[in-house]
Order: sequence, then structure tokens, then C-alpha cells
Amino acid sequence: MDIIDQLSIALGLATLAGLNLYLTVLVTGLAIRFHWVVLSVEHQDLNILANPAILVAAGIFFLLEFFSDKIPWVDSLWDTIHTLIRPVGGAFLAIQTLGTSDPAFDVIIALLAGSATLVSHGFKASTRLAVNASPEPVSNVVVSVAEDVVVIGALSLMTISPKLVGAIALVFLIVVIFFAPRLLRRVRAFFSLLYFKLTSPATDVDLSFKENGKLTADEDVVLTKVLDGARPQILWALPCLTGRVKKITGIRPNFRVKVLVDSSSTDQLQFLINRRGGIIAQDLSLQGLQVVHETHFFSEDVVLYSLLDNRKLVLRFHRGERKLAQEVVRRIEKLISQ
Repeated sequence: MDIIDQLSIALGLATLAGLNLYLTVLVTGLAIRFHWVVLSVEHQDLNILANPAILVAAGIFFLLEFFSDKIPWVDSLWDTIHTLIRPVGGAFLAIQTLGTSDPAFDVIIALLAGSATLVSHGFKASTRLAVNASPEPVSNVVVSVAEDVVVIGALSLMTISPKLVGAIALVFLIVVIFFAPRLLRRVRAFFSLLYFKLTSPATDVDLSFKENGKLTADEDVVLTKVLDGARPQILWALPCLTGRVKKITGIRPNFRVKVLVDSSSTDQLQFLINRRGGIIAQDLSLQGLQVVHETHFFSEDVVLYSLLDNRKLVLRFHRGERKLAQEVVRRIEKLISQ
């Protein structure tokens, strides 16, 4: 077996470990133990996966993951716990696959394989966060089963064409890295809402509405440019997270923004958005929009939507800010009715 096949198998196992580490170890170990595959000389180190103790441990943890992976939000908690475990497991599989004896090379392989596992794990975790936003549990089961099928299918294909599996894994990782900023924003938003869910009071607290919100120097400069040089006269402003966005340009989901109303344009909302290139301003006309308050498990949502063209924007506030969200709805309703 040539070095390309070895690297392809190592990359494939590391990537699959990010989707389901225990199933990857279990299926590979069973295949070796029952001689479904015959290991070449280069891969003799993988025989350790056929050890009965490892098979039993992998089987037990796979069963735990099999059931927890299909329960909304429990799957995300499980993924959080495995943020460190899966990369370590992926690095171990890659090292055993290559069978290296040079410690320096082992460290390099561990870093590269662990990174590949972390990337695929991030894809899995962020996908689950998106699925958990749906109101029904069926999608969790479908996605979980699909992941298991992908792992088993890829391991089977690996016995036929390691290079093909390696190429697929490489393309998958490149695509995920390309969309990494979007995935990271989703994860960051989730943990922000989770933190306030766990730490906010059980009963709603009366938070005062943020009147006449102050702008930072950079925000003041950006908004002044948008207003054609006129100094902004802020009626009210407050920070929040953006949730689902549909058919609204310039605003993306899972960004921390400051939403405000300026006295010169009370028929629209202004958004100050922090992006990597700096702060940008985006306005949203309230014409034709409706607004409603919705309470969800992790957040209090202010939903702006249109009955005519399916536009939708969700502004997410932390649990414990229910009265604040309700007051935002009341004030936006007042602007809409003007």
C-alpha cells in the first residue's frame, strides 16, 4: 500500500471521528477482529482496535451517543462535552493508521488529524444547533441516522478505494472551513443564550428599557455617514442577537447588533453590525411589516415579518429580558402605526 493510501485512510478516519468517534472505532475494530478486512503490514498498529476491552468500551459509548444524539438539546450538550474528546480520538486513529515511530512526526500527525476531527466536529455541532431550532424532534433522529449511515458507508468504501474516501474527506473539510465563520457565529450565539439561560433568574425581571442609547465613537462616525453628515439623534437603542433572517439583505443571522431608532427616520430601524472589517450600518424599513413577541426555550424573540413577501427577521434577547422584548414590540408597533 502506497503512502497516498495510508494518508487517505488516516484523513478519512480522523474526519469520521468528528462525526461519530465511537461508531468509527467500533466498526473498524469489529472489521479487524472478524477479518472483514485484512490489514497490511503498514497498518498493523490498528489491531489494537480489535482488543475486546476497546470494543466493549466503544460499544457502550456508542449506545449512549446513539440515544442522546436523537434528543433535542441533549445532542448539543453531548457535542459540547466531546469537543476535546473527538479530536484526541481522531489524532490517535491517524497515528495508529500511519504506524509512525518518530515522536516528532507523531506530534505533527496528531496536530493535523486532530484539527481535521475538530473541523468535522464543528460542522456536526453547528448543524445540530440549527436542527434544534426546529419545533419537532423528527429532524434530530433523521440527521443522527444520516450521520451514522455516512460513517458506516465511508468505512465500507475505504476498503475499496482509500484514495476516494480521502479525496471526499479533503473536499468536505475545505468546504466546512470556508463556511467556518458562519458556523462559529452560530455556536457562539448558542453558548451566549445558554449562559444566560442557566444564570438568569427563574422569574422574569423588570429590566429598564435602554433609553437614548449611547454610541461608541466608531458607531457615531458610521451612523453619521449614513445620515449624510447629520448627527444621529437616538430615540432608543439596545443590543441583541440576530436570529433567523429571510429575504432581508444586509443582515445575517447570529450577529451581535445594536438596533436603534433615530428621530430623523422613525419609519425604519437602524442596525449597527460588528463585522471583521469594522462596524457597518444597515437600515430596515418598517413598511409592510408586522411584529410579535415569542418566548422560546433559550430566548425571548422579537419577530418582524411580512404577510406579503415572506420577509422575516428575528431579534433574540436573553431569557430574563421578557419585559424588555415586550416593550420593544410595543414601541415598534407604535412606529409601524404612524
